[in-house]
Amino acid sequence: MVATVMTTALVAYTTFKASSTVTKTMGALIERPRYISTGAALVSVIIPALNEEKCLPALLASIKNQTYEPIEIVVADSSTDSTPEIARQAGATVIDVKELNISLARNMGAAAASGDILLFCDADCVMAHDFVEKLVASLNDGAILSHGSHFVYDNKFHNILTGAWQHLKPIMWTTGRGVAIRRENFWAVGGYDVTCDPMQDCREDLTLGVDVENLFGPGSVRLDRSAVVATTARRPLSGGGVWEERGYRNGVIH
Repeated sequence: MVATVMTTALVAYTTFKASSTVTKTMGALIERPRYISTGAALVSVIIPALNEEKCLPALLASIKNQTYEPIEIVVADSSTDSTPEIARQAGATVIDVKELNISLARNMGAAAASGDILLFCDADCVMAHDFVEKLVASLNDGAILSHGSHFVYDNKFHNILTGAWQHLKPIMWTTGRGVAIRRENFWAVGGYDVTCDPMQDCREDLTLGVDVENLFGPGSVRLDRSAVVATTARRPLSGGGVWEERGYRNGVIH
């Protein structure tokens, strides 16, 4: 009986928390932040993109409404739609990535970026107002890599599942939904693994945190669960990334 009540309470709390967090995060699409914190380091937000004309505008809008500045945006693009034009209109630098390899896209974006801090984010995300500020604060506090929590904004069921997962996931398990690392430390671990094929159950975004911890030791990866991004349900629904569900295998779309 007690276990049932506790389980019910936990589900109710997780549902409320996930819903309220998404509502707060989506406010960054239309609302200017209440304050702006000017940091010493330029943050380069690097976005790998493959035909993201539907999702990218929301991410770009949320980046423009961050509490932290200065920020530059670099889109590493492999698209055949209007994604690069949308990015340029928002003031982003667009890098043409001809080979279909998401790790290569992230690395090429990093190579073209000017910032001392690199923040990698998938194109179907929306950042809460203070997302960049919180990840930078973790780096300034001694973390080698910092990342946050994500919630799903377009599917209630998956929002609850991801909300519960935020309390369980290992600290070193990074995703593509917002990780920050200083430039020199990113290249010290060799960047993202370009041999990692998502169609072969290899998660290049997850392994980055593991690589950092292996090189820099325990405690080098910092998970700030209060730093939040909202994302679409396409990854949980497909069981993998957009590159996987579009039939990406060994550099070719099938």
